[in-house]
Amino acid sequence: MQKKQPVISQRYDLMSIGALYSFLFCMMASSVLVSLPMLGGTLYLTFYVSMLLSRYRRAHLAELFPRAMRRTGNLLLVALLLALLGLMSVYPVSLAQADFWQLFGLVLCVMLRQALIRYSLEKSLVDGYRPMRKFWRLFWVQLLFLPPLMLFLLLSQPDVQISWSLVIGYVSSGLLECLSSGRARSHLSPPSAQVTQEQEALQGVHAFRMFRHVMLVCAAAVQVTHVLTYTYIAATADALIVCMVLALLCTYAAAWLANRLLSRFFSQDSDPSFLMLAGLVAWFYGLILFIRCLDTPASINAYVSLGLCTVGATVCFRMLGEMGDDMRRVAAFGIGRTPAKDWGLLLQAQVDYAALIGQLISLLGLILICAFTGPDFYGDGAALFRSFSPLLTLPALLLVVIALVFAFLFPMTKQHMEKLRRYMDLQKEGKENVPLHDQLEAVVVRRSLKHYGIKALLALIRPFYFHKICGKENVRLDEDAPCIFVCNHGEIYGPVVANLYVPFSFRPWSTYEMLDKAVVAERTLNGTMQGQKILPPALLKWLMEKIFAPALVWIMKSVDAIPVYHDHPLKLRKTFRETVAAMEAGDNILIFPENAYTEEDHKYVKEGVSEFFSGFTLVGQLYHHKTGKCVQFIPIYADKHKRTLTFGIPTRYDPSVPTAEESQRLCTYLRGEMLRVAGMKEK
Repeated sequence: MQKKQPVISQRYDLMSIGALYSFLFCMMASSVLVSLPMLGGTLYLTFYVSMLLSRYRRAHLAELFPRAMRRTGNLLLVALLLALLGLMSVYPVSLAQADFWQLFGLVLCVMLRQALIRYSLEKSLVDGYRPMRKFWRLFWVQLLFLPPLMLFLLLSQPDVQISWSLVIGYVSSGLLECLSSGRARSHLSPPSAQVTQEQEALQGVHAFRMFRHVMLVCAAAVQVTHVLTYTYIAATADALIVCMVLALLCTYAAAWLANRLLSRFFSQDSDPSFLMLAGLVAWFYGLILFIRCLDTPASINAYVSLGLCTVGATVCFRMLGEMGDDMRRVAAFGIGRTPAKDWGLLLQAQVDYAALIGQLISLLGLILICAFTGPDFYGDGAALFRSFSPLLTLPALLLVVIALVFAFLFPMTKQHMEKLRRYMDLQKEGKENVPLHDQLEAVVVRRSLKHYGIKALLALIRPFYFHKICGKENVRLDEDAPCIFVCNHGEIYGPVVANLYVPFSFRPWSTYEMLDKAVVAERTLNGTMQGQKILPPALLKWLMEKIFAPALVWIMKSVDAIPVYHDHPLKLRKTFRETVAAMEAGDNILIFPENAYTEEDHKYVKEGVSEFFSGFTLVGQLYHHKTGKCVQFIPIYADKHKRTLTFGIPTRYDPSVPTAEESQRLCTYLRGEMLRVAGMKEK
């Protein structure tokens, strides 16, 4: 069976390991020949970017990209040509003519060798050459440019040991180029007209647009980060072998470690969008640490921070790749039909072009560094890098910040992706789920935000409310039907602990007053905070109205609470309609059905369970009437004294029993089960 190819490649670097080591070799050779490592890297990157740009121009792919991308690329290209023209005019004069042109010829040999290796491998792939014949072709390509290299080294007359080190580095980079170029695509081909039309239609799909923005900005950011990494290593390390080892550790070894960790700990319960955001945060933090380490020459902390950048970039791109199939479903949902088989080609081409823009930004920074380099920096690469580091570090930092913004705006969570899969499966079966479609349309097509604020707040609060989860083995969720969790209130304790520690997604019921700032402030002052003597009444009222009440309403809206209108029978129908629609869309429901008015003081008991309102059981009847499925009711008891959250044995709605009897049975069973797990007897 043919292995399924990912919709979007999970690779995160346009330059192969061979190209990166060739870049490093040119910087070290430049350091030996003219005492300026930046100049050799600048010349190499100029040739490399020019070669890749010509491939895009020949394939006419740039014409299919968004206008903003084309304009950005063209503006950077014009600025680059002007800067390069100035560089080529100044350096042959400021340096010895022979030294500059020897370096130019050496870099040209490296670039021509790389182009011939790529051409030979592509031709071998097309013509189906045998391995031995392919080996000999690559061997002669390597041998072809070795004499010119030796000639340039003899003319520059470096130390014998340095000369052999450069020859070994040249051969090593060539071998790595042979190994890595074999995995390159043989050619770039424009996508079909159908794919182009689909891309235009997807401009109106918010989720896909944000996903693409993250991909494009990250593709540019990783190029700037890679060039930053290799430039710093070449400027601070003395020997070529040391440079290669450090480069391997900071890039490919760090990426391998990140992939191993992801392969071990990434599971079906993981949220790819959240991990993508975590990778971007690690990337951003690594750049900040790197900037702080620049005061110390060749600091080990600087290399570690660059490795952290690679880890963050790897996690980010790995998660973007994991979401590739989900983005195919997003595209199908957004345009109303299955996209073409090669729909991902144009997106991948745009990602590669964005990476080229990142290369142009890096190259422009290197040219500016070389243009403003004076004789005071000759031979002192570390001081040179520290003086001009903003030209490379700030663009990388800015691009990562922009990617973070787009990642925050990307609306889909793991739960949304699972719902989208279920909706597409229903469509294949010829079924329709209107509530699920409407919920997905609000997230996928329209502008919507993920509530990261409430997630961060819950993560901060959770250590202060540590609880042990008990009885989770009692919960067996249906694959095609949600459930209803029923929990004790315990004043405000039950809702807080349930939102923190229930290990399943849900939408809670909440009295409608909790969504009104004025009512929340008044009830808190006259209820929970009544009788406190720590704060003056005026200050307490101000805090309630200006800070606590708005924060609580924001929390309830963030957890997508369903308002319950206890004292408005007509509006109560809206509660049940919204609840059943949410369940049809796949949402579990969390309900706190205790009736505080059955207690003498009309307050929720701190321990134990009060009598229930029986109206909540109507959800089971309505859901069965709408879908024909019998929902599970799962009891939960939050114990403040033992600091446990315990799941009881579920019960299922029975449509064969008369409504009133079934309502009473459910209330009696659920309350009795909650008291049982609490170790209490029913009063």
